[in-house]
Amino acid sequence: MRGLRIARRSRRLGNDRGQALVEFALAVPIVLVLMFGIMEFSRHYYARLTLQHAVSEAARFATTGGVLPDSVGDPMSRAKSITTVIARRASTLNVDVDGVTLDPADGGGPGDVLRVSADFTFNFLMPGVRTLFPDGSLRFSVSTALKNEPYFPPIPSDDG
Repeated sequence: MRGLRIARRSRRLGNDRGQALVEFALAVPIVLVLMFGIMEFSRHYYARLTLQHAVSEAARFATTGGVLPDSVGDPMSRAKSITTVIARRASTLNVDVDGVTLDPADGGGPGDVLRVSADFTFNFLMPGVRTLFPDGSLRFSVSTALKNEPYFPPIPSDDG
């Protein structure tokens, strides 16, 4: 008689496998959404820091009075050079450079304070996160200001 009670009790305990499967099925989607949400916002934070660094590098480049050569080898304007530095640094990210603003617009002269601002659009990849934002993207602006170094601007030639 005692053996029969133990057998009945063990059969009752063995039916918990279905309950564990249901709990697992309910918990997995929540855990996955949290995990992918954290990854998506980590991507956004990484992009934001990288873009802040790109704007800082462009401002530092501008304060030295340098210009980049174009595809032919001719020097670009300072404003175009600054925009190119930002675009090159942001090229590996899933981000659109919407606009770069310089104050003063020509980059200023030696000793002037230069402010570089850039507007970006970050595109989210995860569908659940995309629905939280209009157009599935987030627009933000990054800016920095530095004082130009005492560089020597090029002297216009009288040849032309």
